Amino acid sequence: MNSASSSIVRNLLAETADLHAAMERLNAGIQGIVLLIDLDGRLTGVMTDGDVRRAILNGATLTDPAMKHMKRDFVSGRASLSREENLTLLSERCRQVPILDGEGRPLEMLSWTQLWQTALANPSLSGNEIKYVLDCMTSGWISSAGAYVGRFETALAELHGVKGAIACSSGTAALHLALLAGGIGAGDEVVVPSFTFGATANAVVQVGATPVFVDVDPGTWTMTPEALAAASTPKTKAVIPVHIYGHPADMPGIMKVASERDLLVIEDCAEAMTARIAGRLVGTFGDLSCFSFFSNKIMTTGEGGALIAKDERLLDRVALFRDHGMRKSRRYYHEVSGLNYRMTNLQAAIGLAQVERLDQFRAHRERLRECYEAQLGGVPGITLMPRASWAEPVNWLYTVLLPDASLRQAIADYLLADGIETRRTFTPLHDQPAFEGARIEGGMAVSQDLFERGLSLPTGNTTSEEDVLRVARILREALLQCRATVSA
Repeated sequence: MNSASSSIVRNLLAETADLHAAMERLNAGIQGIVLLIDLDGRLTGVMTDGDVRRAILNGATLTDPAMKHMKRDFVSGRASLSREENLTLLSERCRQVPILDGEGRPLEMLSWTQLWQTALANPSLSGNEIKYVLDCMTSGWISSAGAYVGRFETALAELHGVKGAIACSSGTAALHLALLAGGIGAGDEVVVPSFTFGATANAVVQVGATPVFVDVDPGTWTMTPEALAAASTPKTKAVIPVHIYGHPADMPGIMKVASERDLLVIEDCAEAMTARIAGRLVGTFGDLSCFSFFSNKIMTTGEGGALIAKDERLLDRVALFRDHGMRKSRRYYHEVSGLNYRMTNLQAAIGLAQVERLDQFRAHRERLRECYEAQLGGVPGITLMPRASWAEPVNWLYTVLLPDASLRQAIADYLLADGIETRRTFTPLHDQPAFEGARIEGGMAVSQDLFERGLSLPTGNTTSEEDVLRVARILREALLQCRATVSA
């Protein structure tokens, strides 16, 4: 780290300043501490509001130099140490630790609140998860063989009203398998929204095809049928619409364009399991649909993914590629060059227990959304997530837009200082070195704006409504404080 973070700047004060200036900085800063620095920016002492009060009670005046009353025996961390090593310096008595560079200049501040964070997302494992996992362990079936894999796949298929589902090792693996099963490869183009996680385009690159990036709609944050139509050429063989942050893409419109152009449609449902379009589940529109069960998703298997398909022949191809290119009917005979993308029985056991609780998870997340919108709706400077009239999103990570990138970062730092974990929105894929060979169709103004202003707030299956009330309160406070600091 080469320069001080935007949050710690508000805590810095020249050691030659007086107590009045220290009080002003304490009021404007965060964490209730002032870091006094010399002319070279090196930390020479610290001061809290308690130190100021004690100094005044002992006869000091507001014009006294702050350095006369600062603490010189402070605890500090080092940028050369890991975050975990620096966090060990925190204690009940030492609640803030400045992190210094090699020259003794403050770079950032660690707070005791970071030991007890409001996490961005945590899974809930209070159903049958332990029971089913113990069953696997006592029976000895812990690898990809075992009854829970089949039971989990059956549960997913029944949920979506399809004949079959294939469980696999990750959502990324699911995307890769879908493209392989669909015959997508070198020379082909695949239309992908720029505003999504990199796995969507990584899978395209891994089969030798070319991603074609399109912008998203400001009213849904997803790909539009019009963007797909504009991006399609004779080389275009597939499209991967992404149901981003739990909001569905316009699948009826996308399917119409895809049908006219004979395109394979792979739905990326990683963030949107149980979301609906006019009552119909996402994942039931495309030729193939992919799900992720990473720990922050709607449901989890730790790591893991799955695919469903309309065409049983496609599903058969997925199963073939997933298991080394072999069929169960003829082991150690490889029809195609396949992969080991299998899910373990242990993971599937957790997944089955999670499927049993999906309605509970969805309802809980909807209450969190309602709470966020009741607390943040109408607050100047905060734009809430969109919700199309035809869509029934699932609240994956509740995400707001703030006035600009610098204020967004300052607010994120402010929240972190209070133990609240947040996450910036996805960096548009068209602007990343991994995809330099991709084709870009049209402008990317919406994707860029969402990246610059978006901030995702704690939203998980164990996040409480009390957590949301606290997050919203401190977010409103942060917006006022950070705006005042910027304007000053």
